[in-house]
Amino acid sequence: MILSHVLKLLFRVVLLGLAVVLFVVDREMLDFTAIQGVNFGSVLLGIFWIVLVVEMIFRLIPNKRVAMGARKHFAYSYSPVQKSTSPLPHGLHQGAFLSALAWFVITGVGLLVLFLLELLSPQIVFIIAIAYAVVDLVFILFFCPFQKLFMKNFCCVDCRIYNWDYFMMCAPLILFPSMFSVSLFVLAVAVLLRWEISIRKNPHFFVRATNKSLHCSSCKDKLCKLKRKEGF
Repeated sequence: MILSHVLKLLFRVVLLGLAVVLFVVDREMLDFTAIQGVNFGSVLLGIFWIVLVVEMIFRLIPNKRVAMGARKHFAYSYSPVQKSTSPLPHGLHQGAFLSALAWFVITGVGLLVLFLLELLSPQIVFIIAIAYAVVDLVFILFFCPFQKLFMKNFCCVDCRIYNWDYFMMCAPLILFPSMFSVSLFVLAVAVLLRWEISIRKNPHFFVRATNKSLHCSSCKDKLCKLKRKEGF
């Protein structure tokens, strides 16, 4: 699982690099609101769209192609801790709220500055979306400020906001509505809602104290290897 995440990171970095180069050379080809014909830009947009759609569908249906942290909201991934009397942590939602606030402020301020400078465009938000996709995997594999500052979770496996990533990636795209951006945004919202409904109905799925599947002894993903987490 860790190798697939490293390869996915490299793939996203290449996409980001190509998008930046194309933005400099011929930015009109990255305008997802007016895709015309088959060219390098439309192919790049198409690859990004297909990859994200497939990955989000995998988050919506029970399957083992994604990491445990992303599928712990499904009942089949739940393994109850025998005779557990540990209460659910009070900070489960507080950390999520602070993380959402931090993302909203950083993203909102950044977009507002671009707007005031008259730099905001479909091409820019597309590059932002890919950059967020890269940062997402950097957070998983190397260092996550949300985990360190707000969530205080042991590792990504028991992360309260693991499936927020696609919403964070796709939200800026909706500033320029099109079939491309709206379809990605709607799917991202569906992933987010499915996750949030589950955590309110079955909070015990998300906590190490009540779900044995989130213990190191049950982990097959080993995504913490590069972070050198204690207990790996």
